[in-house]
Amino acid sequence: MNNIRKYIIPLAITCMLLLLISGCKKHETYIVTFNANGGTGTMEAQTFTEGEAQALTCNAFTYDGYTFSGWNTVQSGSGASYTDGQTITATADLTLYAQWASNGTNPTPGQDPTPTPGQLNGHAYVDLGLPSGTLWATCNVGAETPEGHGNYYAWGETVEKEIYSIDTYTYSSTTLSPNADAATANWGSGWRMPTKTDFEELIDNCTTIWTTKNGVDGQVYTGNNGNSIFIPVTGQRRGSEFYFPEIGWYWSSSYSGNDVAWYFSMATSGTCLGCNNDFYFCYLGLTVRPVCMLIENN
Repeated sequence: MNNIRKYIIPLAITCMLLLLISGCKKHETYIVTFNANGGTGTMEAQTFTEGEAQALTCNAFTYDGYTFSGWNTVQSGSGASYTDGQTITATADLTLYAQWASNGTNPTPGQDPTPTPGQLNGHAYVDLGLPSGTLWATCNVGAETPEGHGNYYAWGETVEKEIYSIDTYTYSSTTLSPNADAATANWGSGWRMPTKTDFEELIDNCTTIWTTKNGVDGQVYTGNNGNSIFIPVTGQRRGSEFYFPEIGWYWSSSYSGNDVAWYFSMATSGTCLGCNNDFYFCYLGLTVRPVCMLIENN
């Protein structure tokens, strides 16, 4: 019996100490803050405890002419998305921005998405007040309205075709000369395809609203000066087929490597720049939204 006590008593003491230590462990708390992102109303910040799942507070913001479509960690909608009341486990302090979709009565916050634009070679552009001074076209190449899809081009090609495949792809360089730039070749000198950096600037310096224009889904990008452009969903061409019509796919002029170019895509889930899978090989047919930059004569 003494031998049994010799082992049981230390074991019991150890167990009690472990219980005390675990019970005294301090759990971190994190604060989730809700931002109306153009809407009105108030919502209190929500406290989350480390390791504990909890439902997000349901949205209490409103925005005249818009319907709440969820939360995002980035104001423009390009970050991580969360649904209303979604259960999450917080791992850090977080700000969630309300995302809004137009209900058709107010296409953009405070103004029409196609303000009176300037023109270059007969094609309209809008000044979004971007730091670089880059001006964005109001339509895609081949489109007559902002919501039009326009034409589909393989990267480095300037005319449409029936089949978009590696066998029909004709461009072999890793840089775009003016005569291989679909914007320059079709709209003339001064217009060009956006670079990856141009798209990053657009995303970082504009607020976005997912909306519908004349029956076509897309996003309105509004600059700090209040001017806006509408960019529609377009789908993409692969082989002789049409894929992903609910997503906008746009070429940049920036080559990534291994027959892949950087592209811009946007959908209700957000926007991204990427080039990491075979859906975006240069031979695929994507749309083009041109940019230009005016040079003032001194």
